Amino acid sequence: MMVDGHAEWHDESVKGSSVELVRRRLPRPRYIRSHLPWDLLPTHIENDTGSARAKVIYTARNPKDMVVSYYHYCTLVHGLKGSFEDFCDLFMRDRAPFGPVWNHILGFWNRRHDPNLLFIKFEEMKRDLPSVVRRTATFLNKTLSDDDVAKLCDHLSFNNMKTNKAVNLETILERSYGKTYLESTQLRFIRKGEIGDWKNYMSEDLSRRFDQWADHHFKGTGLSFE
Repeated sequence: MMVDGHAEWHDESVKGSSVELVRRRLPRPRYIRSHLPWDLLPTHIENDTGSARAKVIYTARNPKDMVVSYYHYCTLVHGLKGSFEDFCDLFMRDRAPFGPVWNHILGFWNRRHDPNLLFIKFEEMKRDLPSVVRRTATFLNKTLSDDDVAKLCDHLSFNNMKTNKAVNLETILERSYGKTYLESTQLRFIRKGEIGDWKNYMSEDLSRRFDQWADHHFKGTGLSFE
């Protein structure tokens, strides 16, 4: 969270009082990262016409890669015990933490034409990060030089994010589970950042069932993933 001009982890933001932290310590204009679906965001985020008052940037990812990443996250952070296939079954039955992922994605996708909402795909960032940086800057009414874009892309590279303690969760995990936790588990919050890693985890049958699940929820919405 960006607090007092620099990014840092705050216990308050992890323990559930992040709204009060924002009110007390983040002056406007400010940015806030959230995992909440649209329906659980503060009601005053919409104006009288239903459009977003604030600038909202939403990032989606192919659900197949998402469930792989989510499985490792739940294992690392919440001590999940169980197989990947069992976790996928929970995921497709809308029983995974944070609720139905399809509802979460479509809540923002269906508002993609809102001038105050920018919908970005993870795969777009992997394929052409400079283009996404420029599109985001335009959305935020910012002007960037080619040098600015290059510096941002370097800062946002996977290798830099993996070692950036403001985002890699290592400080929080070591504080919660001890200094040797990451070494003993050999797990990391920022793990691979690749497209198509699901192919290393899903059997042919599981991949087929997952495709059927995705088709059931996303067919006719105009949304597709690589």
